[in-house]
Amino acid sequence: MDYDLARIDYILCGITYPETLKVLPNPGQKTQQKFAVGDKNGVLQCLSIKDEEPIIQFKTLPGKCILGNDLVLCSGRTVTFYRDLREMYSYDCEDRVLDIAAFSAPNSTRVRLLALITNEEAVIIENAELLARTHINSGPSRLIVPPTHRSAEVCVIYGAADGSIGLIQYETELSSRCLVEGGGLGSVVCLGWYFSVSGAHLAVGRHDGSVQLYLVDLENINEKPRLKFTYFCGEPVTSVSGGRVGTERSELMVSTFSGRVFALRSQRLIAGGTSLNNITADILASRRNKLELEVARLEKQTAIEREKYQRNTRSLLGGLSTPPLLDIQYELTGAMLNGWQEVVITAGVPLDMLFIYCDKELEIQTDSAAVLSTCLPQEGKPENLATVRCQAGTRRTWLQMRSGTNSVVEMAEATHVFVYVLPASAPRVARLIKLMLPALPQYCQHADPECDDDRVWSELRVTGGFSVAEMTSWLSEALPGEMPRPAASIEFARSHYLLKTILICSYQRGTATFKSDNISTIAILKDVLSNCSVKRSIRVDISCEVPQVSCAMSFEKLKDDFVSEYRMKKEYILKGAIGALDLDMNAFNNECQPILCEEYMQICRKPDNNTEKKFNFNDLVKTVEQWYSDWCKLSLHGNNFNVQRFQLKSALQNCQIEDIEKILAVTDSHSDSDMDSKGKGYGSGAWVVIPQSISDLILNCNIEMYH
Repeated sequence: MDYDLARIDYILCGITYPETLKVLPNPGQKTQQKFAVGDKNGVLQCLSIKDEEPIIQFKTLPGKCILGNDLVLCSGRTVTFYRDLREMYSYDCEDRVLDIAAFSAPNSTRVRLLALITNEEAVIIENAELLARTHINSGPSRLIVPPTHRSAEVCVIYGAADGSIGLIQYETELSSRCLVEGGGLGSVVCLGWYFSVSGAHLAVGRHDGSVQLYLVDLENINEKPRLKFTYFCGEPVTSVSGGRVGTERSELMVSTFSGRVFALRSQRLIAGGTSLNNITADILASRRNKLELEVARLEKQTAIEREKYQRNTRSLLGGLSTPPLLDIQYELTGAMLNGWQEVVITAGVPLDMLFIYCDKELEIQTDSAAVLSTCLPQEGKPENLATVRCQAGTRRTWLQMRSGTNSVVEMAEATHVFVYVLPASAPRVARLIKLMLPALPQYCQHADPECDDDRVWSELRVTGGFSVAEMTSWLSEALPGEMPRPAASIEFARSHYLLKTILICSYQRGTATFKSDNISTIAILKDVLSNCSVKRSIRVDISCEVPQVSCAMSFEKLKDDFVSEYRMKKEYILKGAIGALDLDMNAFNNECQPILCEEYMQICRKPDNNTEKKFNFNDLVKTVEQWYSDWCKLSLHGNNFNVQRFQLKSALQNCQIEDIEKILAVTDSHSDSDMDSKGKGYGSGAWVVIPQSISDLILNCNIEMYH
């Protein structure tokens, strides 16, 4: 992280999309290069930089055109290959294509394509046939080919939606491996290469506005890249590309969502480089005159448009005032930590306020730089109305939302949220964003539907007069993210972000089957599909098959995390109780005459890591309780297990593993016998005198140890 790169702005164009800026190779002897950028309006510009001033070499009018020898065109989920302006073949993928790279096939003139698909898959296509496929849980969204690869070697580096970076290779089979974990970083929007005296760097542009440089060993591409530089620009980065544009030294070209194009170059070149020293006073004076003329032209045009608008508003004749369309980009992610779903809103102009309305109970969090105000609902109505006031100049903000007050147990129906986005400009206009929070928001990770591990499946079967498109629409109210495109038959799987349970969906016209090792998922999905069919007046028959051991087997996979979270909870309480004693630190650290036992000393020395926890103990207790409650409901034994429900709640809160397993086993030997827990203390040693109230608290922190 010792690179001294700094920003220098070049131009401002229209709204840009990912990978729309490229540094062009230089065919001559000169070392400085040109760059091209295309915007949303269809304007393509080719520019060079001379004396820090952009010079337009080529610029098109707004519109479309495509020319070339070999062309790969991706439209939705269709990949079409053209050669000499003739269509050679077309291939329909299972879902929308995100990015693609072309390679030459060995000992052949054919072109081999590697495509990234929305359903978190990578596929190899050759001559309109599928050669191989692999599933990548991180959700790769962008790829780039290493600069030293052989033309027939299929090898790419990918950037994923969760912020991670990995490698995809194809030899005898298609495989992938993660090189850099996401770790809370923004999703990867674009990738590029940057070369300097230090070596080859992978440039990564992210949706959170960060630009990163990773040093890559091209001789050993499997080695983990090393982070060397990070820069934040405050809005999503759409393109990154290294080259020599403004000087004869390497710099990194960057474009943003709002159309800003700038370079990151060495501060030495900006502060005292030869290119700046050679600029004469006449050139600086000419540049200043051009800027003054441009400002005067814009002020005159603004005054004319303002006078025209005011004249039309005072006119007695009828007219129509059309505000400009706000260029806003938003993305709703699946639920991650504690059930929160995040929507990131990016605008091409500064934002002023957000108005949020929901007709149900809704929890909202926002950026610390913004001010959130919530209105109290009226009596008897669970409506939610909130406002978010942004700081001056804010173009990007985020909201975190979740339905109700439970962070793990999902709701039985989708929640609709309306967000009105107001820019800081006149006349006052707003853009409406409609969001739908699904009933199962934490099933945001794709999985392999052919998983054959030792899971116990609960099954839901639905038959009726519905089409594939209608069932896909119903599932969109239950699951986050994009649904598969309609086809004759569809099969896909999702994984729970925290619990790692699986949901497999398989359906065709008139018939649908859903399997999961999480019985609560089946119960919620049953309610969602039933409600959707009633709203659309479609008759369906729904049946469930629930194994008796479903709850017991699900808890068996969760048991280690459950015990660990219980231990962490008790240790946290114990640490707080010991901290309240106001012990002498010198006596506390005295190893010769310790005032606490060794186990207590270890607990006190542990760092606080509550912010990094995946879930807390109370959430797990609610999850297991919900499993048992849903089993009783789906198996039609709800009235017969009320005593066991109370006993289960008590056993869960005290982490009595044997009693929990005995209840969840659902045998005929249930009784109302007393289930006293047995516990072990943290240890023995030299004890300090503790006040009675704190002593009771510590003595109740016994944890049952299971190995």
